[in-house]
Amino acid sequence: MIRTLVIAILLLACLPATVAAQAYPVDDSASQVLDGNVRMRWDDPVPRPGVASTMSGRMTVVVRLDVSPWLGRSGRIYKKLAPQVQAPVRAQWTSRGVLQPGQLRDGERTLVYSGPIMTPMLEDTLHVTLQADGDRLPDHARLEFTFEIELESPQ
Repeated sequence: MIRTLVIAILLLACLPATVAAQAYPVDDSASQVLDGNVRMRWDDPVPRPGVASTMSGRMTVVVRLDVSPWLGRSGRIYKKLAPQVQAPVRAQWTSRGVLQPGQLRDGERTLVYSGPIMTPMLEDTLHVTLQADGDRLPDHARLEFTFEIELESPQ
């Protein structure tokens, strides 16, 4: 009987971990990159032995998220960066408004907003710094940032 009780408790403890919240894509097509082509520059002009040669670039993005489908609901919005095949990329940003500052690597996502959706559009200006391995970075690379929302309670 105690063994059955222990197994039941273990199963219940594992249940929330296996039930993931459903993520919905957020339309950010109204967003605008203010300085279109990011010019990457070497972080250290003289490479040091055994240290990765990194390059960095900066851009400003006006992020406009259409959250009208979830108006009046509460949720968590995540920013995602698609995996990069040629060179790993790290993005770090500051914000001026409703979105949280943060950082992420390609293939990851990070929380940028949590709370009630009170307006049909969330807007903020992000100052983004990108960093990549300069030895593996192609001449032209396209980064794909997307946003997704997880609702806090079903409707």
